[in-house]
Amino acid sequence: MATGRNFMDYFEIDVISNVLGFLNNPADLIRASAVSRSWRHHVVANGLCKKLWLRKFPQVTNVAYAVEDSDGITKLSNISSGSPANWEALKRDHKIYSFLLQPLAKPIISPKDCLGFPIGASSTDHDLAENVINTLTPIDRYPGGASYWSSKGEKDPNVPENILYRLNTSISIVTEVHIRPFQAFWEPGRPVYSPKSVRFRLGRPKSMVDVEIDVCPVQQPSVDKYIWTYTSPVFPMAQESCLQQFKLPEPVVCVGGIFQIELFGRARRGPIDGLFYICLGYIRVLGHSLEPAFNLEMYPSGELQLKYYPHALEVLHRSFSGERSSSVDEAESERLLHRAELLLEEMAEEVLDEWD
Repeated sequence: MATGRNFMDYFEIDVISNVLGFLNNPADLIRASAVSRSWRHHVVANGLCKKLWLRKFPQVTNVAYAVEDSDGITKLSNISSGSPANWEALKRDHKIYSFLLQPLAKPIISPKDCLGFPIGASSTDHDLAENVINTLTPIDRYPGGASYWSSKGEKDPNVPENILYRLNTSISIVTEVHIRPFQAFWEPGRPVYSPKSVRFRLGRPKSMVDVEIDVCPVQQPSVDKYIWTYTSPVFPMAQESCLQQFKLPEPVVCVGGIFQIELFGRARRGPIDGLFYICLGYIRVLGHSLEPAFNLEMYPSGELQLKYYPHALEVLHRSFSGERSSSVDEAESERLLHRAELLLEEMAEEVLDEWD
């Protein structure tokens, strides 16, 4: 340190990559790239921001990214591609992935319900009265009736069920799921028709043809139309009519906006027919949308492109932290501050290029 020696001069490239690979915080990786020209060259040339992105969020491996610049949308290569790139392309990738990591590395202070609309359920007992649409409202009892979804009755208590939903945006971070089983308050003993356990899957349609956009939920939607990029552990459920919370082991990026609940095991028989049922009153999926800073598009070929809008990144940061601008002036100040940060980063890159 006294002589100002660079440790990169004394180690092989693979050793240096292994050392820097322990940086798990995007901010630390960006700081490392600003130490000197040689450090920056190593971070950029070896795509360390890209590798960190894939390590943290493997669900997005097969997405081709795009960035919005002054000339419009510039498509980037598939992030899982190992093909060589020129220095300008590597620098561009470094900048994009560093921005992508910023909101995803922040804790979500104010999670929101991400559910949009149900695609359908594997079965429904009475389609009009017990439709899966009822799971979107927290009110499961009103004068003269009840609001809930019920499966069809089965003799075998081990027959599973599943419900498919569309999330309210095409790309979201999902952190936890809340489910309230339904209690049949009119039946003797007020039984709760909860499944014994649940599991969650996140994914996307295989192609535009497979995008189900019916106004009403369909009966027995085909799960084969979707590519599942994440499957959660199996969570046990209590036989209680309360909002039960299931926190995912870590935040998951849902690319494509499809969410599935798998329901295993039936604990209660209906008093009239003696068949086993599952009934749910309310479901919500908590997390945060990545819009408006990021937007996903699917092309007829099935290719996905994630578009990045730098001017909207500050809005996303504010939304993650639960902050709101108290005035137009405050919003404008934050916009100018963000622009100043970008300019400072560009100036730092120019200075580093002139070193040595």
